Amino acid sequence: MYLYKSYRWYQSFKELQTELQYIYLLNSALWNIVAILLQVINNFEKISFMKRIFFMLGIIALMASGCGNSGAAEKNKKDKDDAVENKAAESLNDLKGSREVKTLLAQNWENKEDAQEAALSGGSGAFDMPYRGFSFFADGTVVQDPRDNIRIGKWAMDNGAKKTITITYNDGTKSQYTIESIGAKNMVLSSNADKKKIEYKADGKAQKNMADDPFYTSNNKWRIKPKKSETDEAIKQRLQDCINFYAKFLQDNIARGGTSVSFIGFPTIFKWYNGGISVIPQNKVEEKWIGCFYNEAQALKAQAMLENIITKKYKWDKNETNWVKQDADVLKQIGDTLAITPITK
Repeated sequence: MYLYKSYRWYQSFKELQTELQYIYLLNSALWNIVAILLQVINNFEKISFMKRIFFMLGIIALMASGCGNSGAAEKNKKDKDDAVENKAAESLNDLKGSREVKTLLAQNWENKEDAQEAALSGGSGAFDMPYRGFSFFADGTVVQDPRDNIRIGKWAMDNGAKKTITITYNDGTKSQYTIESIGAKNMVLSSNADKKKIEYKADGKAQKNMADDPFYTSNNKWRIKPKKSETDEAIKQRLQDCINFYAKFLQDNIARGGTSVSFIGFPTIFKWYNGGISVIPQNKVEEKWIGCFYNEAQALKAQAMLENIITKKYKWDKNETNWVKQDADVLKQIGDTLAITPITK
């Protein structure tokens, strides 16, 4: 670490501060102490060489103390973050020890090839690409392609050797798949229609409370286009459910210890930043978002409701370095604000 070029006297605190600009761990309180020491020393007209050395040694000692305090603060912050993540992780069941097929099946599965392509894209959601998968749940419900053309239904598996899954969708249609192989993190399914084998991957974890999983059926009904025009109250509830979905999605990512977040395939009205959230303007609202409402007019009405409350003040945790945790917390606040905000005609 660069400290000083030679033993020399500094005429002012400002000059010394410039000389020590590379010492980034020095906090503001420590600079105040140094300033006071300089003020005292400047009262002497002549300073001996030895006094200068003792003075510099004193500053070095103060800096070491400051660095130590900063290190302790960083450790406390890390311990706090770890505690939050550990608490979130407690909401998950680890499936790696299970050999029961139905238990292993009941989690979120992604098409392995689609997931790899999505990872290469950066996961921003700016690209429209296939991202297929299944979210099976222990209560017999299923969400197919939660990141694509979503379909909701119920599933059942026969007890025979072929392990055939029958999915009955909410529109009454059906499809069948055969489990060729399955583990906690890998599965091969073949469609009974075309016999094509497809690889899927998972993380081997499932939410203990199914309703906490963002892909659970009730958390995705807002994405199903209504068959008739909705009232303002119904539009507001659809928007409320959208906000709740994204809050749960970010919380789920935290619990799973994800190092990145992918929004690919989701209909959204938000723009995500590192420590910030904004609403997409009406002239740039995406077709996927509009498709969640009866028509464009009702989709834009929901956008206006959100834009009306997004400008209100929300509490951001300035000490939190993980933007996912920040955004998840603020989304909950936005949802709470929407719930108590009256509808303006």
